[in-house]
Amino acid sequence: MNKELNIIVSTGGTGGHIFPAIAVANAIKETFTQENITTNVLFVGSLYGKEKTLCEKNNIPFYGLQVQGFKGRGFKAISAFFNMLKAIYESYSFLGKNKTNAVIGFGGYACFAMLLAAKLRGIPTMIHEQNAIPGLANKILAKFVNTICLTLKDNNHQFNEKKCIITGNPIRKEIAQIVKEPHTQKHLLIMGGSLGAVALNSLAITLLDSLRENNITFTHQCGEKDYQRVYEAYKSHGFSSAEIEKILFPFIDNMAELYKKTDLALCRAGATSIAELTATKTPAIFIPFPYAANDHQTANAQTLVNEKAAYMVQEKELKNFPMARVIIKLLNDEKELNEMAENMGKLAYKNAAQNVVTELKKLLLTN
Repeated sequence: MNKELNIIVSTGGTGGHIFPAIAVANAIKETFTQENITTNVLFVGSLYGKEKTLCEKNNIPFYGLQVQGFKGRGFKAISAFFNMLKAIYESYSFLGKNKTNAVIGFGGYACFAMLLAAKLRGIPTMIHEQNAIPGLANKILAKFVNTICLTLKDNNHQFNEKKCIITGNPIRKEIAQIVKEPHTQKHLLIMGGSLGAVALNSLAITLLDSLRENNITFTHQCGEKDYQRVYEAYKSHGFSSAEIEKILFPFIDNMAELYKKTDLALCRAGATSIAELTATKTPAIFIPFPYAANDHQTANAQTLVNEKAAYMVQEKELKNFPMARVIIKLLNDEKELNEMAENMGKLAYKNAAQNVVTELKKLLLTN
């Protein structure tokens, strides 16, 4: 293997794609540094998502492409298509000027251009699929990449099984290593993914009085766009500004500290959330995002429901579902909560990032 490696990690859009990519980027640097191999990892993503900011916080060099998704954009999908063509050309030119040993994609439109360009340049490629049902980008990319890393077993035979290896979904090292801290009050985590979720935020507002009356502490990640509405709703329920600042956040950077004290999560069923919940043995009530591609969040959640590690409520059922009663009953049932936590832990892949790096090593040695 070369004594100097240049690896590109590519994805973007939501935290569900970005956080696993960052976890692997850090694992690549750590692993090869220990083997006295100089390793340069570049993160390539869209200029319109959170990836640039998150890369800066993790000291990972970032290169941005002007790419956006096609779905649900109406006439704007035409300009998105031409931007993608430009991004493919830009990526092809970039790879021609910079020696790259391998490119790893983590799904989403932002990685498509770089992976396709790498294939055209004859550079080894691999992808990681976080969900039970893959998105469009990975469905297409899977046809020509060398290696496909999966979070879950491909029960529906969507990929060429000869290329596939189950690695689990990479999570941040600080989350993989946490140990729950003892605490007297039960704590609920409410989160709608890195961008927030209006339906979950509205549900959370209806729970405020019950949570307070039952002495349950909670933390709520609501997303930047809905923050002001939710903030005002908290005020109308008698929460002071000082209280709200300790509870309500547009986005939470230090999830590791939060997971240490969380007894139950009320959340969407994105693959990264699930990976973090299993690694931290945090039981959950999932409300899958109903408009996720191919309803993959329901498939994700069902895997955990089948193992008695979580509950699932569809968004359309929320109006008539006694959520406050169920949450309070569950948080007061130590036996069931502990059983769910243990079942969550059985589904964890704490070494998923390292597993992906192992597959990268094999790819580099055989190409």
